[in-house]
Amino acid sequence: MTTPEQLGDLYLEVHHRMRRVFDGAMNACGVSLARTKVLTQLHRGPARPSVLAAEFGFAPRTITELVDTLERDGLVTRQPDPTDRRALLVALTSEGEAALAVGRAARARLMKQVFGALGPDDQATMARLLQTLDDAMAELITGDPDPEEVSPHDRIAR
Repeated sequence: MTTPEQLGDLYLEVHHRMRRVFDGAMNACGVSLARTKVLTQLHRGPARPSVLAAEFGFAPRTITELVDTLERDGLVTRQPDPTDRRALLVALTSEGEAALAVGRAARARLMKQVFGALGPDDQATMARLLQTLDDAMAELITGDPDPEEVSPHDRIAR
């Protein structure tokens, strides 16, 4: 019988390998997972760096370095915030839109390759089990067994 600790170790090992493979394959296409996350957020509209940092749980210095790199690569621009002349907004460029399309395509291909190995019943079971784990984690994070914040996994039918 597998113990919760053994199952947790296996999950973390698979997650770590999957993250390395995904990031490596996406880097080969010119965009990392972190870049794709930021570009996806900016696709919704310009944002202040502080908002991006809070959204992704990055330290302000980390988001500054990432935005510097994205700007150097021509994927984003900094522009004045029309509501606060002291602040700047980060906005996606047309090159950023193109990079995002490449990143999304690479991510979708990888997701299909990995999770396509599961049949429909196994995919449904996995979605249900991941939701259960996410709910357990929410309680650990918030201390509330029924947090008001809705998990992105709630979109998956249980």
